[in-house]
Amino acid sequence: MAERGTRQAGADGGAGRRAEPRPPERVALNVLRIPADGELEEEGELAGEVLELEKDPVARSAGAIRWKLRAQFAGSEILVRGEAEAPVELRCAKCGRFFSTSVAVSSFLRAYERGEHPESLDVTEDLREEVLLELPAFPRCAPGCKGRCAQCGKDLNEGPCGCVPPKGFDAWSALDGLVLGKDGPEGDGKHPNGATK
Repeated sequence: MAERGTRQAGADGGAGRRAEPRPPERVALNVLRIPADGELEEEGELAGEVLELEKDPVARSAGAIRWKLRAQFAGSEILVRGEAEAPVELRCAKCGRFFSTSVAVSSFLRAYERGEHPESLDVTEDLREEVLLELPAFPRCAPGCKGRCAQCGKDLNEGPCGCVPPKGFDAWSALDGLVLGKDGPEGDGKHPNGATK
């Protein structure tokens, strides 16, 4: 997949376009707005840069993280629940190509001490951690990905290569000529194949 680029606005009229607002880099809930006997529900976006995947060889952010959270008081704690979804590009573990997908956090749950957050509660780091934990260890671009040829490295999803598989190699063939010794394991004078000396 070709890396995406952004075109710079020049003197050909592009300078008049309004830039898209950048998503915030923090998720801070207003504790003062949480009802005493209910819950505060908020949703929004978080800049994908908070994932810090710029130097990661396998994953990279592909846009803003969308989140929806609910906060309520539970005794001396603030209970925060919700979900989030992040668009990403992952390198396939078989063919090595990047592909677009998304990772979802379906059950975000954290409890915070109410006394430590009297006015504002920043959940950015916890939300970031949950998203990173959802990144697959061995991503696949498709269930039927054919990977690459072990000899020439060609992407087999694009078609077969001209390599001929090595013939005659058998990992067990080395055992065919193995001789353990004159005597059998019991020292009974018999060869391991049953013949006598």
